[in-house]
Amino acid sequence: MKGNLGWLWFNLMYIRRPPWDTRVSPPELHRFLENHPAGNALDLGCGTGTNLITMASYGWQVAGVEYAWRAVLIARGRLNRAGVNGKVWTGDVTVMPQVRERFDLVLDMGCYHSIPSHRRVAYRANLNRWLAPGGTYLLYAHCLAAGTSVGISEAEVDAFSPLFSLRERQDGFENEQRRSVWLRFERV
Repeated sequence: MKGNLGWLWFNLMYIRRPPWDTRVSPPELHRFLENHPAGNALDLGCGTGTNLITMASYGWQVAGVEYAWRAVLIARGRLNRAGVNGKVWTGDVTVMPQVRERFDLVLDMGCYHSIPSHRRVAYRANLNRWLAPGGTYLLYAHCLAAGTSVGISEAEVDAFSPLFSLRERQDGFENEQRRSVWLRFERV
């Protein structure tokens, strides 16, 4: 989706609950949080804040960025009701000059694979700016398949390597249909 059409589509999806808004954090995130000391975390494409609330429950200071302003409003309300003191910005993760901090954890569950390919270099540059030395980048994405434009290719997985060290990869399927991948990178 291009430009304003993508923005409009994402906002319209949040009139109701979109299929990706499960309100359940994945076991891969829980496993990471259980085995790492709390710090500060940034969720790229945070949706309605489910993972922000989960990370905060493990003691993390949280911030999120979301493209759909309707989702941001929902996320802010959910964080407030949960007693979580977190920040949620509306914006495009390929730009975001207002995010100036560095984070110990950057989480992306389904944001990267939706970004147009010509904007992904800017995303990686921001990620490089946001992830603190020794920090972890967790990425969940659909794998690029023939005839689709949404997904991550093997070449793009490799494109993160000059910036970060791949520590773990878990291939799978979303809804037993679409190939997906969980990646854990560390900044050295």
